[in-house]
Amino acid sequence: MPEQARRHHVVSKFYLRYFANDNERVTTVMLPGDRTFPQSIGDASVQIDYYTVIDQAGQQSDAAEQALSLVEAAAAAAWREVAAGAWPLSDQHRQSVAAWVALQLLRGSSVRNRMSEMASHALLLEVILGGRARLREALSAAGEPVDDDTVNREWIGHFKNPVRAEARANHHMQHLANMLPRVTQSLLDRLWILTVFERKALATSDHPVHLVPYEEMMRMGRGTGIENAMVIHVPLTRRHSLAMYQPAAVPPQLAALGCDIRQPGVAATALYSNSCTLNSARRFLFHHPDDAPLAGFDLSEPREREVVVHAQLWGWIAEDDRQVLLDAGFGPDDLAALLEQ
Repeated sequence: MPEQARRHHVVSKFYLRYFANDNERVTTVMLPGDRTFPQSIGDASVQIDYYTVIDQAGQQSDAAEQALSLVEAAAAAAWREVAAGAWPLSDQHRQSVAAWVALQLLRGSSVRNRMSEMASHALLLEVILGGRARLREALSAAGEPVDDDTVNREWIGHFKNPVRAEARANHHMQHLANMLPRVTQSLLDRLWILTVFERKALATSDHPVHLVPYEEMMRMGRGTGIENAMVIHVPLTRRHSLAMYQPAAVPPQLAALGCDIRQPGVAATALYSNSCTLNSARRFLFHHPDDAPLAGFDLSEPREREVVVHAQLWGWIAEDDRQVLLDAGFGPDDLAALLEQ
């Protein structure tokens, strides 16, 4: 039996090659920019066993990694066409690009972390809504003591030492498999604009695809996802960026040019592209060693959280249950901090 692959690229190696020099090295920038170093594309974005799943026999399997490599192989052929100047792409290559962009939207740590955070918040919300009464029932069903001291101690423990859910590779890969066809089709339904730069250079990141929201949705406090993003942006190479527009959001002067458009890049467009890359990065940025596409940007701290909870959950706790927490030194600020961990 062949040895299983354990070094898994979260960003495709073939893709990173388009930001590398002839020695297949990129400059890697660790957020917030205090560490920069050259790195082989064979090592950039690699995580050990990230896509290793447990199969039906209970054994570790790299089947998911092998399946992802099929999408990458098809995309690599399409990238060669783009780099050689082909545009618009054939239906086959357009499909391959859409599938790869969809894959990048679904495969990264942001998705797995979001799954874990949402599950953890759901567990905490169940505790809050059930209160000590539901906790007492659960203890009784488990054959545990249900005196007030025991219930109060367990209640406080759920907040001071909360249960943390962790999505594993199996959960993540099942989600990816379920969503990939739908997301790919959503991208195919958009209008694509390829921008080609002669001199300006682009960077990429550990999460190269950025969702650009509608300003109105931001003002209303609505979230932005793949389906309702105004634009989905991705740098294809250090000289090519791709913007996938909702048809209704395409500027009129561009919409008149047809379905998939190519336009020359200018300094402002490169600045915008690189700002999208910065906004989507979690921990790492990558660029060609001869380029300085991040000059002038203030780099943010690494993004540690994916889900932000705005609800004031302290008010959802019954008054007598809140008092038990307050008596134990746990208050509303502690709950707010808990949701940010």
